[in-house]
Amino acid sequence: MLNKVCVLTVKVVNLQEAVEFYTTVLDFKVSKYYGEKIVSLVHEEVPIVLEEVETTNSGNNVLIGILSNDIQLDFNAMKSKGVKVLFDEPKPCPPGSYYIIEDPSGNQIEIVEFSN
Repeated sequence: MLNKVCVLTVKVVNLQEAVEFYTTVLDFKVSKYYGEKIVSLVHEEVPIVLEEVETTNSGNNVLIGILSNDIQLDFNAMKSKGVKVLFDEPKPCPPGSYYIIEDPSGNQIEIVEFSN
């Protein structure tokens, strides 16, 4: 079942500035760097990830991540239900694999399977 939030991703245009803001203004701590473009913050319940992108767009800069226990099964189910899926197949990511769907309003939702 796809009903457990497992991550919130905040898309930012400058990772260094975002880390500075989240750590000094909001008192978060950095948990881990995943290369030069992704940082996870320490948060007890749902992990918060900052991801650097070239540009942000209004209204779609925070992505909710839903936990999948079988990403390929869930991917196929989304396709068969006619859900708008933005990828041809799940893609690898630092903690495992993911794909993105859109709700009827165009909000993007990440479906994530942890394997690492």
